[in-house]
Parts: sequence; structure tokens; C-alpha cells
Amino acid sequence: MSKLYLFGIGGTGSRVIRSLTMLLASGVDPGVDRIIPVLIDPDLSNGDLTRTVNLLKKYKEIRSELSFGTDNQSHYFKTEIDDQNTDFRLPIANVGNKTFGQYIEYDSLSREDKAMMSLLFSDKNLNAQMQEGFKGNPNMGSIVLNDFCDPNNNALADLLSNFENGDKIFIISSIFGGTGAAGFPLLLKTFRQAQQFNTFANPAVIADAPIGALSVLPYFGLQADCESEINMATFVTKSKSALTYYQDNLDTDALYYIADSMTSSYENVEGSDGQKNDAHFIELASALAIVDFAKDSQIVRGAHVYKEFASEQDADTMDLSLLSPSTRQELAFHLISFYIFSQFYQHHLRDSFDGPWAKDRGFKVDMLREGFYRNIGTFLGWFRDEWLVELARNSRHFQPFNLNGYTDIFHSIMGYEAKKLGFMSKILKSKDGFSLIDSELADSSNNADRRLSDKDYFMNVHWVAIKMAIHKRLNLV
Repeated sequence: MSKLYLFGIGGTGSRVIRSLTMLLASGVDPGVDRIIPVLIDPDLSNGDLTRTVNLLKKYKEIRSELSFGTDNQSHYFKTEIDDQNTDFRLPIANVGNKTFGQYIEYDSLSREDKAMMSLLFSDKNLNAQMQEGFKGNPNMGSIVLNDFCDPNNNALADLLSNFENGDKIFIISSIFGGTGAAGFPLLLKTFRQAQQFNTFANPAVIADAPIGALSVLPYFGLQADCESEINMATFVTKSKSALTYYQDNLDTDALYYIADSMTSSYENVEGSDGQKNDAHFIELASALAIVDFAKDSQIVRGAHVYKEFASEQDADTMDLSLLSPSTRQELAFHLISFYIFSQFYQHHLRDSFDGPWAKDRGFKVDMLREGFYRNIGTFLGWFRDEWLVELARNSRHFQPFNLNGYTDIFHSIMGYEAKKLGFMSKILKSKDGFSLIDSELADSSNNADRRLSDKDYFMNVHWVAIKMAIHKRLNLV
């Protein structure tokens, strides 16, 4: 069983993994059987971090009640997500309730060493509280995150205890902040020098594994705040400095770069639960870099591949039709299918229980109050009412759907024109939208394998019905 160990460092890492989780739920194939996401952030109450952890937990809970043999055609939640008993977080050095100066034990240093530290770190650095992260200071992060390089770091060794030939590693970080810019090269160095660690059970396999990374360049701005330690005016300078270092000091097999010149201006929040940025198209595109790496069989040890992302058009508002053909091929059907499923689930499912799909199994509408179906409803709500809404209102806007168009579902797909239903279209007008899916549900339930569990059957018949309806109205498969 192939595995991808996915490390998301800092707020950008969390947000990219959030977008990836939505894609996996929709059925996008990442090319591996299991993904092990690991979030690394000293700011444990960071809003982006906690929201992604909650999403991953919900996905895992749903996935644990499904099986995917040959008799189940559904792709929803197909890829397994595993936390390896980490709660999706990798603990790092204890920085809670400490200033940076206290962490490096500045007061106990010799006079000469204090003078050296004062050259490297400002008084503001030394007095900075670290429970909310490094606030855009990679020079601080590079010291604290050396915890990765501690030969006695059992947390990282435990996480990788089942790492084997065929597994891959991918690291996500921003280049213009503090945590990601510092943590990425240190984590990469730890993997490549795994044989120097006494704690790894399989150091040679880890050191020789294919490792990919995504380095996110500036793609959003921050409002000016003279009280904040984070200054967006330094983003480009810090990016240039990091790129200069990366040029000669990274040993990746695939390195992905992404950025956007069109930037939203977010509120300047230094950390904690207030740091919860809207989903961004760059994070969605970044998630596709992970899929590309995992599926590309040409990326092996020593490949040294460099990739960037581009769309067909440079537009203020993007939809699926403006993406490149290869990206549409990867993304369009699955996002459309999951969107239609979410709208059907919210607005029509309760009215469909008189159909054969439900009667054949004795399903009653009350089942939607059971844990599995409540979890599905919650996840679909996060997908539709949070993630898609945030993508649409951010800049650059990504608006693949008219989110108010559920009563005419196949005309709410932006950039696609729904086909008419032939010369009988006027008679079959009621077949448009949810009624067409009801009809397809009757067919899919007749063809479903009776050995499926109730939950697998539920997901299977809806996935097949929506797939056939999309083929008929949008000519997508």
C-alpha cells in the first residue's frame, strides 16, 4: 500500500492541506492509497491550523465507515487519510509561555555570546512571545525548529516507523513568512541525513525516498499595522533571501513554485484563533501540485524536477473553463460531482426517500440524524458554505459555481453550458436538475451490488447517479 507523508508547515501549509482534503473528498485521485498529513506550527491555537485539523478528523471519521472494493464505484472519500496517532500534528520544541530569549537561555550566556546573539537578533526578537509562532521571523524559526534535527526526536521517528520502499514525502511551506521558510530546509535536511539519527527504524529508506516540496511565494497582503511585528513590505525581500539560500542548499527531487501578483489584503493578525484566512485559488492550485508529485512515476530519487502552475487565462474571476486542459481533466468532474452532491444533500435528499433507492433498503428519512449521515452533511456544508464561498470572494476569485443556483443545478456550473434533453426537452423539463438525479438514482439502485453495506450503498448509488446525470447534461465523465 503506497503512502504519501505530507508535511504542512505554518499557516500556508494548513490552508493547502485544507484544499487538498476537499479535493480528496470529491474523489480526485492522488495516485497513492494513503495520505498521512502532518501539520507543523508552534501556534497551536492558530485558526487555520485548528480548522484544518477538524476537517481532517471529520474526513477520517467518514472514511472509516466506508469500504472500497470492486463492488463500490463511488470515489467520494476514497483515499485513506491517516494521522498515525499524531492528531495530525507534529509536536516541536516547547515554546509555550516563553520569549525567544528565554528559549535560547540568553540571560545565562557569556558576555561574548550575548554580544553575538544581539548582532543576530533584535531586542524585539529576544522579547517576542512564541506561542503564536515566529511572526514572520525565519531567523527565530530556524533556531527553534532545529528540534527536527535532534537525534533524540522520537516524535518524528515514531511517525516514520512504518516508512517503506515506495513511500514518498512532500513538504508544503511559504517562503515569505517565519515558520515555513525556516522549517522547510531543516525538515528536508533531517530526512536526507536520516542515517545520522539513532531513532529512525529505517533511515536508509527515508534518506533515499523521493521528496517533493511546494514553496509558496507571496500571494496575499496584510493591512498596515504599526503595532504588528509582521510587515508585508518585507515579503519580497525575505522571498529573495530564501530563494538565494534554496538555490544551493536543497536536495529535493521535485520542487514546485507558485505565486500570484493579484493579492487580497487580509487583516493583520499575528496568530491564535484570529488567524483564519479565506481559502484562496493559490492554495487549491498548490493542492494539485501534491497530486502531480504523487502521481508522477518519473519523479524518483535524483530527478531534480522544477515545476510551476499556470492557467489558460489571466482573469480576475476564474472558473473551471479557464483552467488548462490537463487541470480541468484532473479537477472538473470531481468538483462538479461533489458540488451537485452537496446541493442535492441539502435541498432535495429528504424529498427523495419515496424513490426505489431508499425503499429497496428500507431507508427512512430519520437515518439522516445518525452519526455517519450527520458527518456527511457537516462536511458537505463546510465544502459548500465555507470553502467554495471563500474561494469565490477572495482575490483572485475562483467561482466554479453559482452558489445560489441549486434549483437549476446544471445551469449553475460556471463556464459550462448544459445540454438540452433532445426533442423531448419540453416534456422532460421536470427532469432538469434534481429530478434527473432522482431518475438516475432509480437506475443506479437497480444495478447496485446487494452485498454493499448500507453506508457504502448510499454513497455508491448517489455517486453513480450524479455521474450519469453529469454525462447527460454536461458531457463530462
